[in-house]
Amino acid sequence: MSVSERSFVRGVSQRADGEPWHLRFLELKGEQPGATTAFVAGVFGDKPLSTQMLWLLADRLRSAAELRGTVLLCPAANPFAMQAGTRVSPDHLYLNRVFPGSGSGFLTNQLAEALFTELVNATDCVIDVHSGTPDMSLWYTYDYGDVDLSAAFGYLPVVLGMAQPGQLSQAFTAAGGKSALVEFGGAALGDPSVGVRGCLNVLRYREQLPGTASGPEEVAVIEGDVAMFLPSHHGILLSEYATDRVGESIPAGRVASLMCPGSGEILEEFRSERDGAQLMLLRSSPGMVAPGDFGAVIAHPARHMQVPNH
Repeated sequence: MSVSERSFVRGVSQRADGEPWHLRFLELKGEQPGATTAFVAGVFGDKPLSTQMLWLLADRLRSAAELRGTVLLCPAANPFAMQAGTRVSPDHLYLNRVFPGSGSGFLTNQLAEALFTELVNATDCVIDVHSGTPDMSLWYTYDYGDVDLSAAFGYLPVVLGMAQPGQLSQAFTAAGGKSALVEFGGAALGDPSVGVRGCLNVLRYREQLPGTASGPEEVAVIEGDVAMFLPSHHGILLSEYATDRVGESIPAGRVASLMCPGSGEILEEFRSERDGAQLMLLRSSPGMVAPGDFGAVIAHPARHMQVPNH
């Protein structure tokens, strides 16, 4: 058996040189019938690790003679922001806050509409894969009402009840589908292989690949007990932990602090008030931050659950 491959583009709006912006898709299809699962990356332009990971996943699936059904990949969902290398698109909108989008108006809205329409027509399941950035590590999965699907990725704690309006996963589930948003790696955790392994776990859960899930047998489930450090001032972020510690459990105590570069004064401290907090987001330290930037995120798991298909 072999995997067939089809690459296609969907034009969106028009550039100043007369050429359209393109959303590029890669479709990989096994010889045996099965489900269709879509994986999306590059929704934010400052997270290239997720895009690299999807191309590595494509390489893995090209040789997966046992693949059933179809896998649809969109590795660069926001070429507008990726070209600029920024989280915010050049028209000052966040792509992952405007789904399902619209066919006119801001380019970010048009990109959202084109991507959303393609996905709704192709599949009932979308995994929106995000990653950390070159200076920020992340380690969790956001759930959108199907906790088994969210946990099927494995490796990452599952966060319940934090959906935001306009997110791809939120809009897709509102339209009747299933979705999860994965956040992994970044900074010192620049190896994309855990993302590939997690996506393969999802395909095993969807019965598109044989075998059992790789990775840990259980993942933590987090319900509301999340604390974020968003600095209130410009300053130097000082973290107590290196970015390769994301995903670990830590004792009570200081997690990060903010120093004034002009006076040396410690302006703010971010602490875990009890043992057992899980590190979910860390920035490289020391580094300059501005008010509202992500400084660190911790959470206390409510319980653990078995990774499906383990």
